[in-house]
Amino acid sequence: MHPLDLAIIVGYLAVIIFVGIRMSGRVKTAHDFFLAGRSLGFWIIGLSIIGTNIGADSYIGASGNAYLVGIAQANFEWIGAIPAMIMAALVFIPLYWKAGVYSIPEYLGLRYNQAVRVTAALITCVVAVFAIAVALWAIAITLETYLGWPTWVGILVTGTVVGAYSVAGGLAAVAFTDSLQVSIMFIGGIVIVGLGISETGGLDGFAATLTQENPNHLQAYLPADHESFPWPGVILGLGVVLSPAYWCAGQAILQRSLGAKTQWDASAGMMFAALAKTFIPLLVVFPGMLALVLHADIEFPDQAMAWVIKNVLPPGISGLMFIAIIAALQSSIDSGINSTSLMITRDIRHVLFKNVDKSKDLIVGRYLTLVLLLAAMATAPLISKMGGIYEFVQTMLSLFQGPMLALLLLGAFTRRATATAGLWTLITGVVLAAMVLALGVNMLYVAFASFVYSLLALWIISGFTQPEVHPDYEKLTYVPWWRQQRQQEEAA
Repeated sequence: MHPLDLAIIVGYLAVIIFVGIRMSGRVKTAHDFFLAGRSLGFWIIGLSIIGTNIGADSYIGASGNAYLVGIAQANFEWIGAIPAMIMAALVFIPLYWKAGVYSIPEYLGLRYNQAVRVTAALITCVVAVFAIAVALWAIAITLETYLGWPTWVGILVTGTVVGAYSVAGGLAAVAFTDSLQVSIMFIGGIVIVGLGISETGGLDGFAATLTQENPNHLQAYLPADHESFPWPGVILGLGVVLSPAYWCAGQAILQRSLGAKTQWDASAGMMFAALAKTFIPLLVVFPGMLALVLHADIEFPDQAMAWVIKNVLPPGISGLMFIAIIAALQSSIDSGINSTSLMITRDIRHVLFKNVDKSKDLIVGRYLTLVLLLAAMATAPLISKMGGIYEFVQTMLSLFQGPMLALLLLGAFTRRATATAGLWTLITGVVLAAMVLALGVNMLYVAFASFVYSLLALWIISGFTQPEVHPDYEKLTYVPWWRQQRQQEEAA
């Protein structure tokens, strides 16, 4: 490694550890640790949301997928993000804010019952551990490609650095380091685009080579029989199910919105993130296609981004972009362990143990953060056997996001959905998704099928079960702005 690159990398790691330690002085209670004392402004929320989203699957995995399938990968950023982000900002974030909850399972527990809350939290936590392990593995193979480090060394170093600021500073440290990391990502990504196009003889040369050697990589939608991303699956599974479930019910994403200073900051932060999301394909899709055009000598598609950094960028810029990758992956890890420790502490521990000492939540949360990180570090080497990072993460999400979205939608917009129906729908929906996935059905179709089943099951079973209306029901359902205005006028 060039000494300049090494200096940049060491300097960056020192800065984020310093930020985490400084933030630890602000953490006095569990409220500070999990929700940053509700002190976050909209711009930090927006940048942190992007930092959390552009993680192992969206940076390393998306570039690897672009290497395999081309520009169709951008659908996961546009169809698979922006419409749902706007819906989250205008509908669901105000709803969660009005309910005063710490987590999405807590909201489901209020709308349905505590059994639904615990079940949703358990499912989400198990998936989260694998997602954190994916991020650790992605960093490890990046370090192996770029520095030649053994994967276990990369996992150990990453876990130590992330643990240092996540355990100390909580959500505030995570949000501030995410903001720094996203800024680096954008700078590094823009540099890669500029130098990459220059390396291939300009935009015309890049397009000509790609068209001649891989013409299918310029198709925005892939054939209906494509094994990974058939266009009907992209529309139905991604656009209708996976995207809304991720942006409207994803704890790691929404936790920084719940830590906002005001409801306006919470919603504005998501809208700011949606604007930034428009440019993300340029940062994550282009490098994968560039590696293809330059005939990269790589063993796994997920190594495309690291190969470009090592072989295309000059010293200094190479170190900066390497930091951008590490930053993206670290933001997935820190957000994942913070949100998961929150759900275990409040949505599982508080419910299952009735006489629990809630004053110990801060200590418990910090210990859980460390334990979750160690568990993910132990699991990370297994990810190498799971295929491409992006598909693995999306497959995990397809197992439970259909039922979760169904419970959320009918719970927020109707009075019909009952607690008993909610619990049975959540359990059977996940089991059905796992069975269909085991038959070899594409994960996008699995997500859509489980969502349709869950909507029907929740609606039908609710007709045969006793409704359990929460005393604060009006706080748990969405009220459109025009009805709010009418109610205010009637009250006046």
